[in-house]
Amino acid sequence: MNGIFCVFEGIDGSGKSTQSRMLYEFTLNHGINSLLLHEPTEGFFGKKIREILKSNTLPPVLQQIDLFIKDRHDDVELNIKPALTRGDVIIMDRYFYSNAAYQGGVEFDAIDIIKMNIDEGFPLPHRVYFIDILPQEAMDRIQLRRNGNIELFEKIDFLTKVRDNYLKLIDDRFLVINGNRDINEIHREIKDDFLKLLKIHGRIM
Repeated sequence: MNGIFCVFEGIDGSGKSTQSRMLYEFTLNHGINSLLLHEPTEGFFGKKIREILKSNTLPPVLQQIDLFIKDRHDDVELNIKPALTRGDVIIMDRYFYSNAAYQGGVEFDAIDIIKMNIDEGFPLPHRVYFIDILPQEAMDRIQLRRNGNIELFEKIDFLTKVRDNYLKLIDDRFLVINGNRDINEIHREIKDDFLKLLKIHGRIM
C-alpha cells in the first residue's frame, strides 16, 4: 500500500504549524499510522539553516537553495520515502514550496526552484494545504507571539513577496484555505478534505 503525503504551506504567522499538528493528532486518534515532519529538519543542514535564520545576514540565494535541497535529500531518504513505502500518512510542515516561495526572486523564479526540486527526484505531495492570510495580519500575529522579536524573513515587504510567489505556484494539488478564521473551523475544512483524500486512495476509516 502506498502512503499519502500531505504538505502544509503558508507565510510565517499563517497558522500552518498549528493546523498540521491538529491533523496529525486527528490521524493518531483514529488509528492511522502517520508521521509529522517539518522543514528545515533537525539534521545537520537543517541546523545550519536555522542558524542563518537567526542571524542578521543571508548567504547568496543559490547557497540558500543548496542548503535546503541538501537538507531535503536527507529527509526524503531517512523519513519520507520509507514512510510512503510503509503506507503511512505523512503530514509535513513546509516542503519545497516554501523553498520556492521564500528564495524565489530576481535571480531564481519561484517556479524554477520548484523545477530544481522535482529534478532532484523529491516525491510530490498528494495535497498541499495552503493557509492564506494577508501579510499585515501575519506580522500582527508574529509580533504578538514573539513579543516584538522577529527573524530575518519576518518583514511585511518580504512576506508580501513570499505570498505572491505562493499564489504563482498554485496547481491542482493545492487547497487554498482562508486562514483568517477560527482554528477549529479551518481544521474542519482540512479534515473533510483529508477524509476525501483517504477514500480516493482506497483508505477507509
